[in-house]
Amino acid sequence: MPSPAQLAVDTRQRLLIEARRAFAAKGFAKASTREICQAAQANIGLISYYFGDKAGLYREVLVQPLAELMASLPQADDDTPLDEWLHSYYEAFLAPLISDDAGLAELMRIYGREMSGEATASFDEACSQYIVPQHQALAQMLARRVGAPKVDEQIHQLVFALMALVYDYWMSAEHMEALAPALLKGRGAYERVLGRLVGYGLALIDCERSLRTKQGGRK
Repeated sequence: MPSPAQLAVDTRQRLLIEARRAFAAKGFAKASTREICQAAQANIGLISYYFGDKAGLYREVLVQPLAELMASLPQADDDTPLDEWLHSYYEAFLAPLISDDAGLAELMRIYGREMSGEATASFDEACSQYIVPQHQALAQMLARRVGAPKVDEQIHQLVFALMALVYDYWMSAEHMEALAPALLKGRGAYERVLGRLVGYGLALIDCERSLRTKQGGRK
């Protein structure tokens, strides 16, 4: 028989799972805490107990997977060969796509809502806490790698370009698979996609380095 502590963990997790489903389907404003608790077979007072309020529950749905992803990313160092670093970096982003976690699509719909006009304070907080520091560390590392004296607009553009390569796999995986069956789920697909992303990422970095070399030669 599960202990009281384990039952509490299970109940909290059920609330997060059902909240993710509700927020993905209806958005933050329209999702009902009552329906979330009914689906999770939990007393409505437990939302206040575990998360403070509805906003706290929503924040946990957003932040928990984001925090786990950021923790899995490699450190932005100057010593690891770029191809190895990019492999580890993109691997961390792609790993959830080959898991059997049905909640990934729901989570992506929530992020999609946030990025398409339904932004909440919880998402802004998650971005400032997790995404901004990761972006800044990556920009500083890439500036050193391409010989830039400091982080400038072009370095930020390079970071965005590298992220864009993998971003669509997160946000549009189902759509991509519908357009190109077996692209992500076929035999050996994961390794092929990851290898291509590493190659594309290296090409972007080489392009930025080359552009700066040419600009320096014209001075």
